[in-house]
Amino acid sequence: MSDSFLTSVAPLIERIDQVLEEVLSQSDDFLAHVGLYGFHGGGKRLRPVQFCLSCEALGRPTDRDVLWQSTNFELLHLATLFHDDIVDQAETRRGRPAAHKAYGIPEAVLAGDYLLARAAEVAMATKNIRCFEVFIRVIRELSLGELDQIKARNRSELDRAAYESIIYRKTAVLMEGVGLTAGLWLGAGEKETVSLGEFGRKLGLAFQMTDDVLDYRGQAARLGKPAGQDLAEGRITLPFILARELLAGTLKERLLNLGAKGELTEAEKEEIIDLVTGSGALEEAQSQAEKLAQAALADLSGFSPELKEPLVRLSRAMVIRDC
Repeated sequence: MSDSFLTSVAPLIERIDQVLEEVLSQSDDFLAHVGLYGFHGGGKRLRPVQFCLSCEALGRPTDRDVLWQSTNFELLHLATLFHDDIVDQAETRRGRPAAHKAYGIPEAVLAGDYLLARAAEVAMATKNIRCFEVFIRVIRELSLGELDQIKARNRSELDRAAYESIIYRKTAVLMEGVGLTAGLWLGAGEKETVSLGEFGRKLGLAFQMTDDVLDYRGQAARLGKPAGQDLAEGRITLPFILARELLAGTLKERLLNLGAKGELTEAEKEEIIDLVTGSGALEEAQSQAEKLAQAALADLSGFSPELKEPLVRLSRAMVIRDC
């Protein structure tokens, strides 16, 4: 992610982290301790940052109440990481042992549940039933997205519509929920609320598409996970889909066969990366992500240029990045 953007929001992230630490430290039991392990693992806090900036776009300064409510989305995100890492049998998360490797699978499952409960408590503090309805829908979609992703493993013929449905449920629905919650919580008009939700949805899709590109060309030290992790887990993502469309003959057949294969050797994983890279699919996928992020900005057209500027910079930083 752009170093200049991260520098500009560093004070905000520090304030968010202080409140997150407070939320997670309110209990001294073991599950809170495991939850803090996930929190201390790092992260860009993109979702709480998006919430704070969305509130600012509506004219609400980032005060204590905004910061407190923003933690809802990071707690929910952390909960999904704990559970997803178990489902994916991931060894590491952000450059260190995943929670289930550090503490055990039962402990990590229960810690994920604990984080989800804390997120629900924060969401309930809005005393707004529509906000809580958004929260519940996000949880439902995240669960269905993980299930859809499991079902799609090694489906080398996975089409674009199915892929976009998966990444909406896995990533974009949470960012959509961030925007909707900001509008509903602050009592914004229907148009403004829907616009913030649509901005989050499109930006979430673009963010995940960029992530999928980085899985092919990124470095583990920057990504916080091994490069090629999606391939190792049998995930068919946008670069693969585009390469399948761009390649022909024996090259396309080879790509399809490798994509449908179960466990890949390192050599086979590298062969897929070479086929996808050589097809020009990475450049095309990145271009599509950037166009989608640009489309997201159109949803902010009704907001004050000065107040929405931080969201504009956020959208650019989320697709023009190397980690």
